[in-house]
Amino acid sequence: MRAGFPCLFVSILIFSSTLVSAQDEAITNSIMKGLGNIGSKKKAKLDSVDFQFAISVNENAGLIDVKQKGEMLTRGLYQIKNKSQRTPEEVGRDTVDYAVNLYQLKLYKLAEGSFKEAKAYLEAHNLSTDISYVRCISSLALVYMAQGKTIESEDLINTALRASMQLGERSAAYAANLNSHAKYEQMVGHYNEAEKGFDETLELVKKVFTENSLQYAIVLNNKAMLLQNVGRYDEAIALMKKSVSVADETFKKGIKVRTSFDERRFQSNLALMYQLSGRNAEAESTFLEMKKSYERNMASKNPEYAVLLNQLAILYIQTKKYNEVEALLKKAQDILKKKHTEESPTYARATGDLGVFYRITGKHAEAEPLITKALAIREKILGTEHPDYIRTKEELAILYWKMGQWEKAYENYKPVMDKTIDFINNYFPPMSEAEKTKYWDITSPRFQRFYNFAIEAISAKPSIAIDIYEYQATTKGLLLNSTNKIKQAILSSGNNVLINDYLQWLDKKETLSRYYALSKEELGEQKINLTALEAEANKLERSLSSRSTDFSSGYSTQKVNFKQVRDVLGDTEAALEIIRVSGYGQDFTNESKYIVLVLSKGVQLPKVVVLENGGQLDTRYAKFYRNAVQQRISDDYSYEHYWARFDKEVEAKKKLYVSPDGVYNQINLNTLKKPGADYVINKYDITVVGNSRDLITLKARKPGAQKKDAMLLGYPDYGGHDIAALPGTKAEIETISKILKTGGYQLKQFMQQQASEKNLKSVKSPLLMHIATHGYFLQDVQSSTGSAFGINAENAANNPLLRSGLILANASKTVSGAATTNLESNDNGILTAYEAMNLDLQNTDLIVLSACETGLGDIKNGEGVYGLQRAFLVAGAEAMIMSLWKVDDAATQQLMTNFYTNWIKSGNKQKAFKQAQLQLMNKYKEPYYWGAFVMMGQ
Repeated sequence: MRAGFPCLFVSILIFSSTLVSAQDEAITNSIMKGLGNIGSKKKAKLDSVDFQFAISVNENAGLIDVKQKGEMLTRGLYQIKNKSQRTPEEVGRDTVDYAVNLYQLKLYKLAEGSFKEAKAYLEAHNLSTDISYVRCISSLALVYMAQGKTIESEDLINTALRASMQLGERSAAYAANLNSHAKYEQMVGHYNEAEKGFDETLELVKKVFTENSLQYAIVLNNKAMLLQNVGRYDEAIALMKKSVSVADETFKKGIKVRTSFDERRFQSNLALMYQLSGRNAEAESTFLEMKKSYERNMASKNPEYAVLLNQLAILYIQTKKYNEVEALLKKAQDILKKKHTEESPTYARATGDLGVFYRITGKHAEAEPLITKALAIREKILGTEHPDYIRTKEELAILYWKMGQWEKAYENYKPVMDKTIDFINNYFPPMSEAEKTKYWDITSPRFQRFYNFAIEAISAKPSIAIDIYEYQATTKGLLLNSTNKIKQAILSSGNNVLINDYLQWLDKKETLSRYYALSKEELGEQKINLTALEAEANKLERSLSSRSTDFSSGYSTQKVNFKQVRDVLGDTEAALEIIRVSGYGQDFTNESKYIVLVLSKGVQLPKVVVLENGGQLDTRYAKFYRNAVQQRISDDYSYEHYWARFDKEVEAKKKLYVSPDGVYNQINLNTLKKPGADYVINKYDITVVGNSRDLITLKARKPGAQKKDAMLLGYPDYGGHDIAALPGTKAEIETISKILKTGGYQLKQFMQQQASEKNLKSVKSPLLMHIATHGYFLQDVQSSTGSAFGINAENAANNPLLRSGLILANASKTVSGAATTNLESNDNGILTAYEAMNLDLQNTDLIVLSACETGLGDIKNGEGVYGLQRAFLVAGAEAMIMSLWKVDDAATQQLMTNFYTNWIKSGNKQKAFKQAQLQLMNKYKEPYYWGAFVMMGQ
């Protein structure tokens, strides 16, 4: 039974003993029975809201017993009733209460037995519709979850959910079981379903208990713990802070829980999130403070103390403070083994983490049995589909890799990678792009580790070259491809409601783009909650993504078979897939490598060339290349560094399809020159593609009749002297206009005041779009105050899509910082890449950005360049011409004139562009003039 009676109950007992001495015993018994019956009725009413709310604590599922108003008095009155006089309903309720107490004490085996006993008793007395029965099966499900028995818990949770629904969808029972069901979905790795469940529970708990209740804090905590699983750390921390705040307020108001350590669970989870997001000092201080608290209160045998030790040990591994790690993990293991047995998720975690620590410190013999044991436990408890099982299997693969046992490592790694593709397919469709990005941030390192393994294993297992290629081709550009597929599915769905919601979402993003110009102080003055508006837009995007799956089956990133790509290549063609690989020893390092995979017709395996000095390619050699170009000096080194080492694999070919990564996004390969020989442009026809898998679609595409319409914008009137005028762009636009008209194009032309952001945003999928103006990319925004091209500096620093853009009419005041932000206008003279993503370019064949540095941005491994390039591809453009450095005005004008003249004649934009560069080379020998622009796409 629950310990502790209120003072009033003591008074009742004193009063009752006085009655015994003064009055007839029968009268006393009658009074006692009456009080007991009152207590029984009140307790039955209390049981309708006294449902246990599961709470996530790291990898453990526990509960907090929230004391309801009047609970102690009610229980005190009920205790007066003689046990021999209690009804079957009351006996069943007593047994359930006893089992809950055992669960509170972490005595899971005893609790399980008591719940089963209560369940059997209630069923035997035909009480399966009684509220106590619902509480019983609901709590038994939580006991199973706490022990990692997901199979046993599933049926009970679903049964409890159905039973509690009969009590009303605004009942405490339904809210508690809805929370339990979401927690179950999280445990089995169904993260999207879990998030929906927690969101539904939060809305319900607000109605049943209010936003200031401990129940609400618990569900906030649970959702935060889910979000950290998928890499959404900022959201998780914000939710967790709110959870801590609500919980603290309830504790101050006197809403007590069983022990003071229940209050610590919220702080423990917040510390975990600090750790995962890299705020290690805050995490360590919180963990150590909590550790002392457990020890002061003689609670060092508590399973949650063990989980705390485990997490502290992981923190010390991450920060390379190895001295205390082993002792912490062994102590955690010992506590968890005694409290949970060896067949629990928390014990598996401590065991696996100890094995990983031994692997990191070179103790391979000690590591193997521990990681193997953790894997076996997780397989038994969670099954082979669960993310935690896959994570442990990867650890075993890494161990065998470091032991040089290539075949064993591969046998474990292969299913890990294939299952990770499945996870992406399961989780991605309903996510917004921001959520996908965060999930990919925690998932992509697995592919990077595999590539490191493959580099070392390839001499012993040459066929692994196929895996390298297929995993890269499957995942490269994953975020961009997924975003585009969703957009296409929505617009082609024919569902007007869905399309209207999509347009509403675009409006919200347009509004956000204006708010990004404001500082925190300005937002506060105007009562604009930027975080809430971002969350609202994100929620709408998630809804769109989820609903659009009804209209498209093209979301899944089907694994690419390298033979499919190989077989579409002609005899004189080759495809080069370039992969930047972050170095990995026992953890990631600051070094990098590049893998160049070469596919050509008839090869049984991709040819693999590894460039070991990736760090130098990314930094000193890239800087030398750029300086040589801009200073117009001879470059006898870049060819050797960036091309020569794989040239022999393609020297017999003429046409090359190159899918760049890393620094190769910032180099025009055509400008590389072999000392004493010619430029690459004169030896090969190079087509730059986002992913070599795109060749399957490109080769299958059949030319069809296209509406010939073009939008030309250039020679803006910047409205002041802060921005240099570009008179050459006037001649450029006028010349191109004449050429296109002769080719039968219908034109929309904007110059001077008409070359505005508003007019650019109004375009609707022209076949061709040509923009001639200034472009910009800010590598870094270090200041937290002021403005960067019309965007608040702090906002710009956090988002590369706000640090790049095009400068249009009347931008002078915005660029100088003299303009006052107008939240009613969508035209401040600056089109950021963030805004460019919202353009309607679904049927646009080519965009020409005839401006400086439009190809620059933040490079994201496997995703390309986050800047204007990405923005226009997201908007729908098939191909782009963009610049990698500041361009010469006259040379650019001539290049563009040559290109359009050639294109109108031949109808092949790739050949026309190369021909234009060669024509310009005859006049200007240095790459600075003819090599600034690159074409991406077909």
